[in-house]
Amino acid sequence: MILSMDLKSIFIYLLLTVFHPILSAHVHSQNKERVDDGYGNVHHYETDGSHNPEYDHQAILGSKKEAAEFDELSPEEAKRRLKTLVKTAIDADSNGYVEKDELIDWVIRSFESLAFEEGSESFAEEDTDKDGYVSWDEHINYNFDAEELKFKDTNGMISEDKILFKTADKNKDERLDVVEFSAFYTPEDHIHMHDALHEITMNKKDKDNDGYLSFVEFIRDDHGKVPEVSSETYIIEKERFENDFDLDKDGKLDKKEVLIWLVPDNRETAISEAEHLLSTCDDNSDGKLSIDEIVNHHDVFVGSEATSFGDHLHKIKPHDEL
Repeated sequence: MILSMDLKSIFIYLLLTVFHPILSAHVHSQNKERVDDGYGNVHHYETDGSHNPEYDHQAILGSKKEAAEFDELSPEEAKRRLKTLVKTAIDADSNGYVEKDELIDWVIRSFESLAFEEGSESFAEEDTDKDGYVSWDEHINYNFDAEELKFKDTNGMISEDKILFKTADKNKDERLDVVEFSAFYTPEDHIHMHDALHEITMNKKDKDNDGYLSFVEFIRDDHGKVPEVSSETYIIEKERFENDFDLDKDGKLDKKEVLIWLVPDNRETAISEAEHLLSTCDDNSDGKLSIDEIVNHHDVFVGSEATSFGDHLHKIKPHDEL
């Protein structure tokens, strides 16, 4: 399929800005599923620019399971539960309003809960003997079969996993409990894992072993290929390298700058989400949300049977209405 230039540019931009750091830096074996189906893959906006309400629901509830449960509730019950959540948790100072900072703090907490939920689900799958731990052998046997282990790329992935596994194993008992596994599963969300992420990235990309990443090292793929200078990939990545990551403008990335590339800024994301919720639901434009404003816009925050029905209507094809 041939994409138009505008759509192609959007696709490349999303690929590079959302997935490139994950894919090129630290897609270890259990993270392959997360890249395809994890909460980080629920985009705030669709490729056509329309808003994705699922993102808001998960950002507020901190759980894909709870978000799905709310979709099945009546509007009345969804409003009742949302009001309770706001009064008992989101409105931290209990003054009857949710200010921007309270929204930001809550969304950050929700992101953490979502990450732990994702990790816990995978933990339950990989803990094949159900002893409450995931051993290294369980991890390998769950993710790879004998045929896959013959491939060079698989062995490279396993080596990276080993570094992350050992770092996540805080008590050094050579197995991971559910909390340790969560750090292994989403290392970018845990500060004590960042050194391991940096080590893996430098092992793979720092070809001259000088402790820095030049732009060529940064953009070169796993096979050593650099995109054409005139290509959109090269142009977009060079702009990101120079403007977003190379803070001291010395033409290379040190450890701090590499981690800016690798580790998503959840706070910036939370600020963006809080600003979106305020702009959508602050009916009297006072810069904060009353409980009534939140409840009146319950479809934005948590959804319900009514909003799910609306989603289904949008998906009906013309011939289905006949």
